[in-house]
Amino acid sequence: MRYRLLGPLQIWRGGVELRLGGPRQRALLAALALHANKTVSFEHLSEAVWESPPAAPESNIRTYVAALRKLVLDDLVTVPGGYRLKVPDGEVDVGVFEELCAAGDEALKRGDHRAAAGKYAEALALWRGPALDGLTVGPRLEAELTLLQERRLTVAEQHARLSIELGQGERLIPELRRLTKQFPLREQLWLQLMHALQRANRPAEALQVFDDVRVLLADELGTDPGGELRELHARLLRGDQPRPALNTLPRDVADFTGRTAEMDRLTRAVTGRSAVVISAIDGMPGVGKTTLAVHLAHRLEYPDGQLFIDLHAHTAGRAPVEPTDALDVLLRALGLEEIPVGLDERAAMWRAELSRRRLLVVLDNAVSADQVRPLLPGVPGSLVLVTSRARLVELEGTSTLTLDVLSEAEALQLFATIVGDDRGNDAAAREVVELCGRLPLAVRLAAGRLRSRPTWTTAHLATRLREGRLSELDAVFALSFSQLPAAHQRLFGLLGLHHGTDLDVHQAAALGELDLLETDGMLEDLVDVHLLESATLGRYRMHDLLRQYAQSKVDSTRAPLTRLLDHFLDTANQATRLMSPAARRYEVDITYRPASRLVLRDYDHAVEWLETERQTLVAAVALSLDGDWRTHTWQLARALTFFCMVRGHTRDWATINELALEAAKDEPVALAITTKNYAMVFWQTAQYPTAIHYNERAIEMLRELGDLQGVAGTLNNLSLVYRTLGRHAEAADLLEQAITVARQLGDRHLESQAMSNVSNIYSALGRYDEALQACTSALALMREMGSRRDEADTRSALGMILHAMGRHAEALEALESALAAVRAIGDVTTETVVLNYLGEVLTAAGRPAEAIAPLREALELAERIDDRREAANAHKHLARAVADPAEADRHRKEADERFAALGSE
Repeated sequence: MRYRLLGPLQIWRGGVELRLGGPRQRALLAALALHANKTVSFEHLSEAVWESPPAAPESNIRTYVAALRKLVLDDLVTVPGGYRLKVPDGEVDVGVFEELCAAGDEALKRGDHRAAAGKYAEALALWRGPALDGLTVGPRLEAELTLLQERRLTVAEQHARLSIELGQGERLIPELRRLTKQFPLREQLWLQLMHALQRANRPAEALQVFDDVRVLLADELGTDPGGELRELHARLLRGDQPRPALNTLPRDVADFTGRTAEMDRLTRAVTGRSAVVISAIDGMPGVGKTTLAVHLAHRLEYPDGQLFIDLHAHTAGRAPVEPTDALDVLLRALGLEEIPVGLDERAAMWRAELSRRRLLVVLDNAVSADQVRPLLPGVPGSLVLVTSRARLVELEGTSTLTLDVLSEAEALQLFATIVGDDRGNDAAAREVVELCGRLPLAVRLAAGRLRSRPTWTTAHLATRLREGRLSELDAVFALSFSQLPAAHQRLFGLLGLHHGTDLDVHQAAALGELDLLETDGMLEDLVDVHLLESATLGRYRMHDLLRQYAQSKVDSTRAPLTRLLDHFLDTANQATRLMSPAARRYEVDITYRPASRLVLRDYDHAVEWLETERQTLVAAVALSLDGDWRTHTWQLARALTFFCMVRGHTRDWATINELALEAAKDEPVALAITTKNYAMVFWQTAQYPTAIHYNERAIEMLRELGDLQGVAGTLNNLSLVYRTLGRHAEAADLLEQAITVARQLGDRHLESQAMSNVSNIYSALGRYDEALQACTSALALMREMGSRRDEADTRSALGMILHAMGRHAEALEALESALAAVRAIGDVTTETVVLNYLGEVLTAAGRPAEAIAPLREALELAERIDDRREAANAHKHLARAVADPAEADRHRKEADERFAALGSE
């Protein structure tokens, strides 16, 4: 069955439209369908069907019902006091319309404007004309249709606004013209029509629309158009071009309550001042600092936009955002692309931009004044709102507001607003908000629970809070927790053990030792009851306060955390094998091997997973050491080393290996492998004496263990240090030893790497023919093994050998091929080297102007990944490439200083 009320009344069964009876019978059916699956009383039906009901309408209604049953069969049932039309979900278009509108409203609350516009468009497409068009109805049904029409128009206005914001307004112009004719007194429809015409570069038509509505309103109501219409008209006359609103604020909460005094104080602090305006809001967790800042920000007019950034002072598993990184986000939000590398340069650019704009900036969740200070404007005109758990008294010239819990009246008002019915005003409400400590977060959770339980009374809620109370906030958490099935309670508690910012279903399944599909359903259930947040598609996170509560529900942490660490170690080891398939394979010591194991598909999937989980994985290395999972510590570090090296995560690389060294100190095999990996950190950061020390220690330990493969690999690594220091003969000797061992072992990957490195040594010694032969042989081996990263690195070495032989065109071809390859696999470390090589060769080939771009890119990358050697090289090559003598001299001095700091050129 299909009941279509949004237009002329139609009833369909199995694709065939049914013939309906007279107008009274149709009105009766419409009234029942409009309230499908609900009891509709005789009184309601009589007022829906007749303008003036007869003296005894029940007998007429029964007659109509008997006729309708022949059409709708068993769907129409008699219940005490009236009738009910039983309809499965989706069969009444009004119900579908309301569901789509609700989905659009929810998407809008989340800030997902594209999804909201899509849902609203689907809802509006259901309308075929005025609801129940052509049908005579009684006053009750007429009133319901009026409300339905109002909902339609509100959604149409909202849809138009969002579509125009998303750049899709031009296609709505015909529909908006039709709606303004049909509903000429809806000023919002006229306004959206003018906006759509303006965005479609049709300003003359937009001005004509204003004249039309001005005349209409004068004739009909004797009034002028409203302020928004007049303002848009004035902008059109000035020829102002519309620009996308610069606004990254989170959505404002619809039920914001109270805080009148705080709002007044903040508003006075930020208006009418000639100095730089900075207001800091501090207070305890859950007290509503962010909510207040965002609410105020939405109400203040700043012509050049409103920006928001979370500085993550108290986000579990995540370090606070560095000022340098925060400035990168803010500058890019302004549309800038050429961002300087250093903190001082970025801060200067940010201040310069603020001097030309009037912006409102919300710096949320700040850890300290030092974190915030580089983000502040230098001249008046903009406003900065800062929220922090700590009082930022060190910020000069800042007005501060310490936010307390809500007053009793405000807490009661918030509670009543969220509950949404008479229970919110019960006498017991006062006890509920006091049990919640008048903390906004706790009040919201308690009120939300009562709203979702229609059979509960407020007194019952208060009793449950009182009896299960651990603390003011825990009482509310306990209430939500107690409603969960036992399996959900167990999983919720275990999720509190997770140490990262967010997690996925595989990690949750590992913690709970659960089936993947079952875990997915339970996670979504926890999101539904607001005990978990859906961070992004497939990712979940838990509020800090909820995490603390969840941890109190776990009896034993050892087994679940072991399973989680096993999952991380297994998947990280998979990822390393995919990124470097020809390299030495290591097994991992794990016991958790689920049927629903996460299987990475290929190189790109491996890198994607590692990048997504990077901060969590680094934290897992630390967690494993703190919790005495020492094997996990050094094996995780071993599995992550190649990824950190390739992707330029040098700080993480150093951190995990420092932790691994501590974990491995009593296990000879682990200590030897970790020492070998740790040595490469010092090579990458140009700490050459330390790199030599750790390499030599690793060689000694590996020889004692009889690990010839490890010895050969470390000899190869040590040769890189000697080569950089210009000790070519020693480097060549080490590589010859490595090649001999690799061939004895049949390790073709190690052999190819050593041959590639020896080709560089031969080239440095002027033995170009030998260098070319060694490099070509290495390339052939690498292609055969599918070692993409090694092949790209060796291709760049080939380019430099050809360059040394004066074959610049061939050299450039090899380097451009290498550059494309490293970019395809995201190898940032090698990309930095290749860009420097490319700039050097272009300059030598007499094309210095073309060399500047790759060299500047090399410098930026080197600074970002803390590659001091390549940063110095970039300055050296830029000094030779740039035409301006002053700039060349600056680069030359910078290169000299950096090489001096490295102790080598």
